[in-house]
Amino acid sequence: MTGLRALLIAGAVSAFGTQMTMLALPWLVLEASGSATRTGLVFAVQVLPIALLGFLGGEVIQRFGAHRTMLVSDAVRAPLIALVPLLHGMDLLSYPLLLAIVAVLGVFGVPYYAAQRVLATELIGDDPRGMARANSILEGAVNVAAFAGPATAGALIAFFGAPAVLWLDTGTFAFSALLLLLVPRKHGAASRSGPPGVLAGLKHITADAFLRKAVLSTITYGFVLRVLAIALPLLAFERFDENARLGGLLLSAAGAGALAGSLTAVAVATKVEPRKLVLVAMTVMALPLWLLVPDVPVWVLMSAVALTSAAVPVSNAPFFAILTARVPADYRPKVLQSVITLSGLAGPLGFLTAGLLTDGLGITATVVLIAALATLASANVALALRLLTPEAAPPPAAPVAARAG
Repeated sequence: MTGLRALLIAGAVSAFGTQMTMLALPWLVLEASGSATRTGLVFAVQVLPIALLGFLGGEVIQRFGAHRTMLVSDAVRAPLIALVPLLHGMDLLSYPLLLAIVAVLGVFGVPYYAAQRVLATELIGDDPRGMARANSILEGAVNVAAFAGPATAGALIAFFGAPAVLWLDTGTFAFSALLLLLVPRKHGAASRSGPPGVLAGLKHITADAFLRKAVLSTITYGFVLRVLAIALPLLAFERFDENARLGGLLLSAAGAGALAGSLTAVAVATKVEPRKLVLVAMTVMALPLWLLVPDVPVWVLMSAVALTSAAVPVSNAPFFAILTARVPADYRPKVLQSVITLSGLAGPLGFLTAGLLTDGLGITATVVLIAALATLASANVALALRLLTPEAAPPPAAPVAARAG
């Protein structure tokens, strides 16, 4: 098995385990306490480290290397997950102890996604189409895991209980760690040197005109897509006589579109020049959202949502390939981690403000705002890409004054 193939399979297995854990842990709390507040807190603690420690992830990758970061992350999360069903079975699992375990799980997951991208680049080299294909596979694995992981966990919980699913999750992280041992270790050393300072990646982004524009659009979409996720069932509730079935169909259309887009991304990543693919995909992401504004049949709404959702993974793969090629190698860990952190922070903000926007503006005005922001974000990416030339080399590293963290 090649190192790249081992990395891609490890990423898929780890993502699947992570998504199963996202359901199994809160479910265990719900069964034990019946408290929605406690259950919600477990959800929050799982993702809170991304908000609090996101920028530190780049420092970790730079210091220890992408390969070692991924390997340690999976190797540590496996026994941590195992502690939960083990202590639960011995009646020693208190709620504060569970929260502490969940928080540590989140901490070790912070640099994982960026480390995947850095390690894939080290294995492939600076070939934009090869990077686009690898990113499309990793993106597809995450989308498949997000769709199938909770569904599989739910089915298994019904038959075997949440503790049994957590034992299975332990196995996925352990298997991923074993696969990563097949990745050549020499590639992990390439990312150990780099600029000092936790915020070095963020400062490098702000110093580069292309990165500033592109990352601003990434943050905007991170916000918009979360608001859309809340707006879809509200749209069905208001326009179709509180029909919950239609609300479910709209969300299902989004999931189906994301899966179709992941398959499309893998198929076209090496056949279409990354800049052209980003432009087309970003256009398809934004324009169908305007179909949500008028009072149209539900099949039109489903088609629009599916198109937008399908375009997300198709755009993400070449976007990360372009971004990675743009950034000097020693800056990549911190820049990629900064992009992922900023986008991750925009997501919860979108969830928090979605209800406020709908209550304050109404669902139609909220949908107009969603479509307008998406259109502006896509147009901004088009302007950013004009700053690049097909043969553009990575810009020089940021000046010393910008390196202070």
